[in-house]
Amino acid sequence: MPVTKLPARQCTQVAICDFTFADVTSAAYAACVDLPVNSVVTGGNLYVTTLFNSATTDTFSIGDKVGSAAATATTYSATSADITATGRAVQVVPTGIKTSGETTVGVVWTGAGAAPTTGVGKLVIEYIIDGAAESTFEF
Repeated sequence: MPVTKLPARQCTQVAICDFTFADVTSAAYAACVDLPVNSVVTGGNLYVTTLFNSATTDTFSIGDKVGSAAATATTYSATSADITATGRAVQVVPTGIKTSGETTVGVVWTGAGAAPTTGVGKLVIEYIIDGAAESTFEF
């Protein structure tokens, strides 16, 4: 039996969240992006545009929170090495998990030493919505 080719097409959705050192607490999950039900994260990045200046180290991970469950700090990335330069700091690793309820994607910043007085970042999450279609394509 041949594979059924579906004509439905959709564009990747992109959600962007800007945050600063004042928005995050060391080792705590900070929700950044709400995802619709049936979303599947396909990629993304965390960018540091102004370095966080904790006295010793600044690291990030990308996690999620599903419904009333506790947040998971490393769903979409392991904790990074110390961020010492601006630019792409952490790449999102897609899991293939489809959201089934209220879900957020967020960052976990961990600083060591004195609290930072500077730091700006941007989380970019790319996702699709399973079953959605914006157009069709057929030969």
